[in-house]
Amino acid sequence: MATPARKKVLLMGKSGSGKTSMRSVIFSNYTARDTRRLGATIDVEQSAVRFLGGLVLNLWDCGGQNAFVDNYLSSQKDTIFSNVAVLIYVFDITSTEWEGDLRYFEDILFALRENSPEAGIWVLINKMDLVDKEDPKRLKFEQRKNDLLNVDNQVRKTLKDEGKIDNIREVLRCFPSSIWDESLYKAWSSIIHTLIPNISLITSHLTYLRDLCLAVEVVLFEADTFLVIAKSGSPLDCDPSDLDQIELKNGAKELDQQRFEKISEIVKGFKKTCSRNHEQYHGFEAKFDECTVILEPLTKNTYIMIISVDPRAETGALLYNVHQSSAHMAEFASKHTLEDHKCGICRQNRELKYSVQGDDDDSIPAWDDPRP
Repeated sequence: MATPARKKVLLMGKSGSGKTSMRSVIFSNYTARDTRRLGATIDVEQSAVRFLGGLVLNLWDCGGQNAFVDNYLSSQKDTIFSNVAVLIYVFDITSTEWEGDLRYFEDILFALRENSPEAGIWVLINKMDLVDKEDPKRLKFEQRKNDLLNVDNQVRKTLKDEGKIDNIREVLRCFPSSIWDESLYKAWSSIIHTLIPNISLITSHLTYLRDLCLAVEVVLFEADTFLVIAKSGSPLDCDPSDLDQIELKNGAKELDQQRFEKISEIVKGFKKTCSRNHEQYHGFEAKFDECTVILEPLTKNTYIMIISVDPRAETGALLYNVHQSSAHMAEFASKHTLEDHKCGICRQNRELKYSVQGDDDDSIPAWDDPRP
């Protein structure tokens, strides 16, 4: 068994910005309404969240009161900002102290870049539901985003001029969010996607499975949070112009650009309803006039969704292919060396060691060999 990959994630932002609320919605199955009973975070709350079996997030939820932040930037600086994989910084879009918020953010960026230069940075501008009615074009969000990018560029330039860090590859990413809609799932899915080990290998297998099932799209969700992990074909957050040929041929360009996060929110809400009624959610399958859809468990930690527009596709055939794939897909989360299932895709990968007994025996079929 492989040792789980542990990633340190800092969750920061001024007090009242909504950090703990979004953490509770994503990881503790709170509804947005449930978060009203949460109190302010005192100092640093640490929790370990096992995610997709082989990934453990060490989540540091840092209190945002000024006294705590000052302490993080002085006596606790090395402890807080060392060995960070991701910083998630949350702003309140309704804040009336924007200039002061930016100054604190700039100080935190300096501390992070100096101690963890390879860390990814996601900024969530939260509580968008409170301003969308008066600002439907989200001009305020775009202005805030530009201010944040300018701060990040200034920090990069200063550190480079001082000779402290020559090149910082990670760019700042900015998302609008609200605990009251699916935008929260889009932001967190984007974050988690970059932390998953062997992500390109997972994507290659989903793409093979898509083509095998005559499908438009195959999507992998984490079982507890129902965040999107990966999808077949083109990258998860790609522009519609970057879709691959199979996606274009089958009409993926016309699909809702927010479909993944909407599914995450709907299914997670339905699972919570099932739990309240002492029932357990197992999956979904349906055949419509224009498509066939299944959403079923793939491994202990994942669900898979397959959407096919081919009239020949039957739910039974899709479920059979999912069942045949589950054992092999489970290897990625539990091992450093692939040794149980012969597979041409895995043989060519550079992410995991490939050492399958009998790999050179033509009489043993590979996982991705064409079926008769």
